[in-house]
Amino acid sequence: VIKAFKSSYVEKLVVTGPCTFNLFPVMERLREVVVNLETSLFDNNCTYWKSRSDDRGLHRIGLCCVNVGAVYKNCPNLERFMGIEIDNVSQKQTFNKWNGRIKKRFYDDYLQQGGSKETKAWAKTRWISRRPVFPENIVNDGVVNQM
Repeated sequence: VIKAFKSSYVEKLVVTGPCTFNLFPVMERLREVVVNLETSLFDNNCTYWKSRSDDRGLHRIGLCCVNVGAVYKNCPNLERFMGIEIDNVSQKQTFNKWNGRIKKRFYDDYLQQGGSKETKAWAKTRWISRRPVFPENIVNDGVVNQM
């Protein structure tokens, strides 16, 4: 279930929830996304969809709770996503170019957290390969949760 939050006022979004929360922010003034992953039930294990039991020790930063791909063109002023600086990567380029440029920053963060996968293996299970589908009628039909 897509949870789309739309606001023209919010500058900092703090979300607490499970890895599968699936929040889509549509916020023109948003500058920072902070995600506090729900860990009380799962001893800090990642519960992202289809994650293998041997690959749950570290959360999928950029996928868990809020997919970083959802902010592309929906949050044009975003500077930080879960502590990772992305403000100098323009959203005026294609999604694939934007995605490629921020991917390295998220991979570096994964390594700093103790991850050990090579870039290609990491990207296959812990990164987005295409832009998340966001049905336009959700925003246009007023179904979006206004903040």
